[in-house]
Amino acid sequence: MTGAPGPASAPATLDGLLDTAARTRPDAVAVRCGDRLLTYGQLRAGVRATAHRWRSLGLTANGTAALLTENTPDCVVAFLAAAHLGARLIPLEPGTTRAQLTAVRAEAGPLFVAGHEARLRALSADEPRDDLVLVAVDGLQDATDRPARQDRPPRNHGDGTPGPATPDAPFLVQYTSGSTGEPKAAVHSQRNLVNGGDIYARAYGITEDDRILAAVPLLHSFGMVAGMVTALRAGAQLVLLGRFTPARLLAALDEHACTVLVAAPMAYDLTTRAVAGSRSGRPPGALRLCLSSGAALPPAVARRARERLGLGIRQVYGCTEAGVIAAHRPDDGPGPDAAAGVGRPMPGVRVRGVGEDGREVPRGEEGTLLVRTPAMFTGHLGHPEATRRAFRDGWYVTGDMARIGPDGHLQLIGRKDSFINVGGKKVNPVEVEQALLAHPSVGEAVVWGEETGDTGERVRAAVVTRAPLRAADLTSHCRSRLLPHQVPTTVDFVPALPKSPLGKPRRAAVRTASPAGGDRLRRPGDEPRR
Repeated sequence: MTGAPGPASAPATLDGLLDTAARTRPDAVAVRCGDRLLTYGQLRAGVRATAHRWRSLGLTANGTAALLTENTPDCVVAFLAAAHLGARLIPLEPGTTRAQLTAVRAEAGPLFVAGHEARLRALSADEPRDDLVLVAVDGLQDATDRPARQDRPPRNHGDGTPGPATPDAPFLVQYTSGSTGEPKAAVHSQRNLVNGGDIYARAYGITEDDRILAAVPLLHSFGMVAGMVTALRAGAQLVLLGRFTPARLLAALDEHACTVLVAAPMAYDLTTRAVAGSRSGRPPGALRLCLSSGAALPPAVARRARERLGLGIRQVYGCTEAGVIAAHRPDDGPGPDAAAGVGRPMPGVRVRGVGEDGREVPRGEEGTLLVRTPAMFTGHLGHPEATRRAFRDGWYVTGDMARIGPDGHLQLIGRKDSFINVGGKKVNPVEVEQALLAHPSVGEAVVWGEETGDTGERVRAAVVTRAPLRAADLTSHCRSRLLPHQVPTTVDFVPALPKSPLGKPRRAAVRTASPAGGDRLRRPGDEPRR
């Protein structure tokens, strides 16, 4: 590849990044989805025209836009139009209901709701009982330059940033369930997002010559930053898949000569299985980098990727609040082993582990992981006490238990607040899940603590099997690998686990859907129906 990541003095807003790319490479492709594409010049024109229209409808730098976010060029234009205006932006699931929007409005204030027409028609079918403003994004990618008099002139903020947006004002309001399932909104500035894209570009040498295929929702931090923002930061091409299927992903990799793939473990699992059955039967030739996040990467999937894609998958660890924290890097070798954990801290990221007394633990010992990152959020919207608890002396408390190895690699152990108290003994659900997954007939497993009614807990598990399996045999398997108090007292055989759009099992949803004696979840001794 030629070229290099942008200079250290790059603009600190998304609109600044777009303006720089449009001035230097106006005819280079910025966004592609199938046969639809936008050059950087066209993308800037569409963003400015859309921002002008939205301003005429009442959205200002003091307003809030909720975007029903889908992986389409229209939604990229809408996202960047809100950034140009300097409005607050709340990315939401495309199927968000009017009742849910009303709940968001109660916390965030009056909402300007943008989305594709089909999504807005579903919202309009409900009886309007609020002052939501619904605006379709369809066709925004076809917008052309408006006369200069129709838009506000650029305003220089001393860092090359055009438009009314400022780098450190609240911009992105991103809802996260955390470990408890209680949704909270993390607030980020545009500088946070730009810093996140800069981290990826520098760590992996992403340049204007790259074509980044985002096979994960732009709604979530990983797709948004590793995909869209990193492409803007490097002046690279962002390739959108739309609806995911393994065949479409493989076709897009080949057709558009994609060099970087941003995907979740579930997508890698399904795609690597499909490679052998594809027409060519060979790995995509241009692909040089595979990034994975959203859930732990199963070793079997990593092995299959090396065999069928010809590349090791680089696992990325981060969170909505702090952005990217650690990852497997190019100098970790072709396929990092288990000793590499989730990788080393990314550029500009600092990590430390602390014990119960708040003091830093020595390298190699278990502790609560605290981090400082250039992409750190500013706080939780409307929850000052939650914001206060999230930080300790300026360090973000991730809630993850981890070991930091001598070479800086992070080994995640589990969530501190998900540990199970069995008779005063702590059980790490991740350790139990690993024991369950070691059985050849178990495909997926989730473990949690079930209250016993006497202030204690017992270990309960839900599993998805690949082949018929007796509960008694699974219990025997666990007893050979775990201490007695770690062995699940209840195992529920289920056809599937509820998952996030990134394929991560939703522990809170599994727990809620597991009533005693329920029809869908069964007790040990019952044979799972196949």
